[in-house]
Order: sequence, then C-alpha cells, then structure tokens
Amino acid sequence: MDEASFGLMALKIIIGFISLYFVLIITGRVGVSQLTPIHFVFILLLDDFLGHIIYEKNDNIFEYLFAIGLWTLVMLTFQMIMLKFPSIRSFLQGKPLCIISNGQLKRAEIRKARLDVNQVLSLLRKQGIFSMREVEFGLLEPDGTLSVALKPTYKNPTIEDMNLAGTKTVLPITVIIDGKVMNKALNEKGLDEKWLKQKLEQTGHSDVKNIFYAEWEETGGLYVSAK
Repeated sequence: MDEASFGLMALKIIIGFISLYFVLIITGRVGVSQLTPIHFVFILLLDDFLGHIIYEKNDNIFEYLFAIGLWTLVMLTFQMIMLKFPSIRSFLQGKPLCIISNGQLKRAEIRKARLDVNQVLSLLRKQGIFSMREVEFGLLEPDGTLSVALKPTYKNPTIEDMNLAGTKTVLPITVIIDGKVMNKALNEKGLDEKWLKQKLEQTGHSDVKNIFYAEWEETGGLYVSAK
C-alpha cells in the first residue's frame, strides 16, 4: 500500500469518526445499556457503512456521506413518528413486561420474554436482590433491564426494623403521554377521561395537550409534568 493509499484511509477514518459522532448526537444520546431494537439496528448499519468506506478502494467519500445522511434521515423520521404516535412507539420499541406481580413470577410473561427463571434471578442479583420474597413487582424494560419494586418490609431502611406496619405496594398508571390520554390504562382501572379531566382541573391544569406526562397512584394521587 503506497503513501497515497494510507493518506486516503486516514482521511476516511477521520471523516467517518466526525460524521458518526454528529449523527449519534443528532439522533439522541442513548447509552449502550439503553439500546432499543431500532437503535441497535441503526448502530449496526452505521458500523457497516463506515467499514465499507474505509476498506474499499473506491475513493468516493461522497457516496458514504450520502448513505449515512439518508440513513440518519430515516432514523429521525422514525423518531418523529414515535413521538407523535405512542401506539407505533410501543410497536417499534416494545413495551415493559410485568414478569413479577404481587410477589409471584408470571410464567406466561416470562416465556413471552424468552427468559427462564434462572435468568430472572440473575437480573435480580445484579440489583442486589437475592431472594424472590423481597420483590413485589418486576418490570422487564424494552432494553432488557429489570425494574423492581420491593415489598414494604424489605425497603431500605426497612419498616420491619422500625417496628412499623407496612402498606401494600401499588404501581402507578400512566394516564397522559405527550398530550395524549392513555384511555386503555384508565379503563383497566375502571376510570375514564371525564374523571381524569376533573382531577387535572383540581391541580390547575385544564388542557390535556399542555401536559407532557401524568400518572395516577391511589395513595399519592395525580402527578403532572407540563410541557
């Protein structure tokens, strides 16, 4: 390989690094442990684009820039669609699976996630939980991590150590995302949109479209985060 070839490869690597850096900044700062399926596919194709441009003898760098620009545009379009339509977002990114409910492993949900009991226990141990009896709820997130709500007697500091009576852990329900009412979640709790609007008015929020996120918990009431 002559000096010109080495210089061309160096130029390709520099351009590839700079372009990938800005593409990842533009499309969102997502950690490796937080990669959803669509982000994973996006990164794989970026890697493939860069590999081809570096090792191919073709010196047309503009073809690479066009390819990566077009792929970035596709990714941004998907992100815009997912922000506007929560149902599509759930389809593309996946939804959390409740694999532990009321302290019991949900066999059907675990099988749906293609896990076995040992893998679930391993996910718990990574959070410092070594016994299933400590867990009230466990949600498997789309990125593969496990979110856990402990039983009241095992929270730190424990109520048991303070000789106080524990209360049942209740999961909050998401009722509004980006100005859209989650009617399905409301219906599952026997609630409706009319009830929600009354609760919002009590907190000083009259327009659902101005609310970025809201959740309801029986003990804590309504939590609202405006746009």
